[in-house]
Amino acid sequence: MFTSIYVLAGGVPFGFLFRKSGFAVKWTDKLLALSVWILLFLLGFGLGGDKNLMVQIKDLGIQAFCITFFAVLGSLVFAYLVAKLWYKEALGTHGHKVSHKNDRDIAESKWTAIKSSCIVLCFFLSGIFLGYMRVLPFEADSGTYTVSALYVLLFLAGMSVGFDLHAFRIIQELKGVILVVPLAAVLGTVLGSMFASFLVPNLALLDAVAVGVGLGYYSLSSTIISQEVGPVLGSVALLSNIMREVACLVFAPVMVRFFGLLGPVFAGGATSNDSSLPIIAKFCGERYAIIAIFTGVVLTLAVPFLVPLVLYLRSL
Repeated sequence: MFTSIYVLAGGVPFGFLFRKSGFAVKWTDKLLALSVWILLFLLGFGLGGDKNLMVQIKDLGIQAFCITFFAVLGSLVFAYLVAKLWYKEALGTHGHKVSHKNDRDIAESKWTAIKSSCIVLCFFLSGIFLGYMRVLPFEADSGTYTVSALYVLLFLAGMSVGFDLHAFRIIQELKGVILVVPLAAVLGTVLGSMFASFLVPNLALLDAVAVGVGLGYYSLSSTIISQEVGPVLGSVALLSNIMREVACLVFAPVMVRFFGLLGPVFAGGATSNDSSLPIIAKFCGERYAIIAIFTGVVLTLAVPFLVPLVLYLRSL
């Protein structure tokens, strides 16, 4: 349970040590993307290699959609409640657009993020196809390669956190109340995921919660779940968390309209400080972009704790 946490934490001091090296930052980002693609290819390969699991692929997609819908809805309800209690100005949606990015820049950022999700899906689907066709040696889906790739991903993710610790200084700027945002986002996600388990047949409560607390961090959460539970739930986690990211990118204006300026921040989850950030800055403004950076970093660091914790409770 704790190995992934140790590996992630071990990368942070290395990132801090090399934070001024443009070469290290550049290649860490490239290797991080590569490790994500390899992980998800191996996840798909394991799924495709099991003919019995392939029969369930339609049901997996339905489960993923339902978990995403209710996890995001739960997050948005809590975004509204937090705004009512601590960020009352977040319920006023006028005059918050930023001026340093034009609509074309935002559109390009949105489609770049969506393109990234499509690339991830291509690697996953390619793995399923090759696993199903038995093109590669059967031993390739044994899990050894996946574990190694997972640890590489965790270490690189820790380094990327160490490169920029700016988010932790935001606490001083916005006071301790900012801590409520990531905590409430997790709570809303958990409750929404639990509700989904009551509506979807054959979906256990803690299975739904384990998928939900991936918080949009699809590569890490899906791999951990695949290793601890199996490729079926791991595939649901992958699809669900990709859906969460895309939902924030596409429906951010609607979220702002009905749930306030914190809505996209809560819905974006762990993606709020990277792929979802341009959209949040566009529709929520600079202040909430800063909150999004902090929230995204905290939730990214929380996923390696939360997913194994839920899986541990599941095993009791």
